[in-house]
Amino acid sequence: MSTDSRGGWPQLTLRDLVDEPSLQLTVEEPGDLSAVVRSAHSIEIADAASWLRPRSIVLTTGLQFAAAPDDPAPQRRLIADLVSADAAALLFGTGVHFDQVPRAIRAAARERNFPLLSVGGGSRFAAIEDFINRGALSAETYLLKRAVWLQNDLLHALSAADPVSALVVRLGTLCKGAAVLYEGAGRIVASTGHGPLRLVWEEISAREPGPQRFVVGQWMVATRPFRLRGSGFQLAVASRNRSLLDDISPELLETAERVLAAANASRSLVISQERAEAARIVSALRGGVTTSQVRQTWDRLRAFGFRVGDALRLVAASPIGDRAARGAATTAEALLEAAEAEGVPLVLSDTRDAEDPTTGLTAVIAERDAAAAWLGVLARTHLVGVSGAFCDLTVASRYAHEAETAWHLAGRRHDRGSDQTIVRLDEVDFAAWLLTRRDDAQVADRLERHFGALIKSPDLLETAVLYLACDQDVKRTAELLFIHPNTVRYRLRNVEQLVGGRITSAQVVANLYLAFQDDILARTERDPGRQRR
Repeated sequence: MSTDSRGGWPQLTLRDLVDEPSLQLTVEEPGDLSAVVRSAHSIEIADAASWLRPRSIVLTTGLQFAAAPDDPAPQRRLIADLVSADAAALLFGTGVHFDQVPRAIRAAARERNFPLLSVGGGSRFAAIEDFINRGALSAETYLLKRAVWLQNDLLHALSAADPVSALVVRLGTLCKGAAVLYEGAGRIVASTGHGPLRLVWEEISAREPGPQRFVVGQWMVATRPFRLRGSGFQLAVASRNRSLLDDISPELLETAERVLAAANASRSLVISQERAEAARIVSALRGGVTTSQVRQTWDRLRAFGFRVGDALRLVAASPIGDRAARGAATTAEALLEAAEAEGVPLVLSDTRDAEDPTTGLTAVIAERDAAAAWLGVLARTHLVGVSGAFCDLTVASRYAHEAETAWHLAGRRHDRGSDQTIVRLDEVDFAAWLLTRRDDAQVADRLERHFGALIKSPDLLETAVLYLACDQDVKRTAELLFIHPNTVRYRLRNVEQLVGGRITSAQVVANLYLAFQDDILARTERDPGRQRR
């Protein structure tokens, strides 16, 4: 039995049959004696080709031709049918109905370069069939073993730190060339080897969806599209050894797809477990950690990259407006990836609070230099409130309340037109901090009593707010309102009448600032002549 030069596995060929002395075969027309044989069948009926598997050998004694031995038409038709059915050869048994192979069969086989062998009268068809089928079974068994070996080899990638990259490297090694995994838009997720990866993608994108085989320069390429978690991917292998790629690429790519699906499922399970544990940790910190629970809680935090004694901050956030509906809101998974990229320890819960369903997520983040960058990523699409830093886990619930207070303040300022979407409670001024302690229902009643008349005069209120935002600069206020400075002074006198005091009085200024601080800060941000607070 010969060995395949492409994959190194045994195959039964016509040459093996001819060289086997026990079979007593004679070559009548050689055709291609290196052709692989998969099975053997004794058939004496017409239309024999329709019953054959590809690469089969047909054994016949010519019974179907015995009634009209001199009619060449059915004999030539047999050869034509066998060629169409991709048969490996015809073995003609002499000494039964014909003393020698009919001349028409030999001529037809010669014309089509189709292998024709004769079988000596002493050989039994059963022995020949048994020899061929046992040899073919050995080859099929090897193919099965090779498939299992390929699967095991690729499955080892699952244990790597980066399973996807490890798998692609193994693919490139097995095909002795290059391998690449593309996302749906052509971004290379992982690759190995020195193949023409961009040219391969251009060829893939120019073709119809589905598995493809094509040539790029000296490279033979095989591709397989698939989907994971709703996203499309293309897996491609390329090799200069075309016969090797023809041999192993179908099962190689199919196995690789299954391994990637398994890696994805495993990663999804791990992520799901980590997120569930993160939600439990956040809930415990918000609810209060007792002294006896401190060590255990730090141990749980260490699994997420925290160090015992780290300064921590609690974060509360919710998507801005309808950005989530438009797909602009940053997902929890993307936030976790951003934290990992920045090297910031993070536990995050996106489970809504039953008592406050408006809050989208709560997080605990370590006080590191890169924490500000992660908070900036979050603030692009969320209103964010950040607590002060703390190390004592037993006071975490108090800082959770701080984060929620800062989040409410960020939302209130955003509603007044502020562009800032993040508030760090330990960085706000005393007035802002003092205002966070107020009861909104009581404040609304008090605000109406003291400033109701001013609120009902939009022009006067706008002038007063902008005047305070400009540090009581009449000229700058007039420029921003596009009016004369005297008009500003006139309006301010009317404001004084409504509030019952002079606008230059510290008491009046303090009251106005505390009452309309969010509006004043929002206007301060819009004034290019002022530095943001």
